[in-house]
Amino acid sequence: MRSLKYWLTYNWHLKLISLILATMLWMMVATEASSELGIEVPLEYRNVPARLEITGDTTNSVQVRLRGSSNVIRDISAKNVSTTIDLNNMPPGEKIVPLSPQNVQAPFGAEVIRVNPSSVRFNLERTLTKTVPVVPTILSQLSDGFEIGSVMVNPGKVEIEGPESRISTLTSIATIPIRLDRRQTQIEQVADLDVPDPQIRLQRPAPVVVRVEIRRKGLR
Repeated sequence: MRSLKYWLTYNWHLKLISLILATMLWMMVATEASSELGIEVPLEYRNVPARLEITGDTTNSVQVRLRGSSNVIRDISAKNVSTTIDLNNMPPGEKIVPLSPQNVQAPFGAEVIRVNPSSVRFNLERTLTKTVPVVPTILSQLSDGFEIGSVMVNPGKVEIEGPESRISTLTSIATIPIRLDRRQTQIEQVADLDVPDPQIRLQRPAPVVVRVEIRRKGLR
C-alpha cells in the first residue's frame, strides 16, 4: 500500500502549478474592488387572490441598491433584477407591506443592500359585477321647427366589473356624444361607451346602436 508521502509527492510539479494558479485566482477575486449600482425596477404583485383587486395610489416601481464586484455589477440591468410582493391569502382591506432585500431577486454575486421605499401601501378590494343602463349623450342642434322624438339604444344595458368602491356608486354608462347637427330626419349611429373610470371594465366591450327620431314640432 502506497504511503501518504507518495501521493503528496507524486506529480508534485503539476500539483504545485495548480496550487499557484488557484492562489492567483483567489487573490484576483479577493482584491477586486467592489462596486455599487442603483437601478429602478418594476414592483410585481404576485398571487392576487381571486375576486380581489389592487386599488389606490399603488407603487409600481422601486429603487434597488446593489453591491458586488465590478464584473458582476457591469452586467446588471433592470431586466435581470425583480422585486415582488406575495399577496397569497391576503384578506380585503388597506395594506402596508414592508419591503426588504428579501423581496428582491438579483443575479448571483450581487448583494442587495437597500430598497426604497421601505414599504408600500395599497387597498385590496372585492371585485363586483353589475348591470347598468346605457344613457345616450345627444348634442341637440336641430333645424328650426324640429324636435327629438323617441330615442332607442341597443343594447339598453351592459354588464360592468371592477372594484367595489367604484362599481357601487355607478348607476349608468353614457355613450360618447352624438351630434345631430341640424338634422331633420331619423338618425341611427354606432357609438362607443364612455367608461368614466379606468378601473371599471365592460364584460363584453362593444359599441351600441343609438336611434334618434327627429320630427316636426307639434307632431305626435
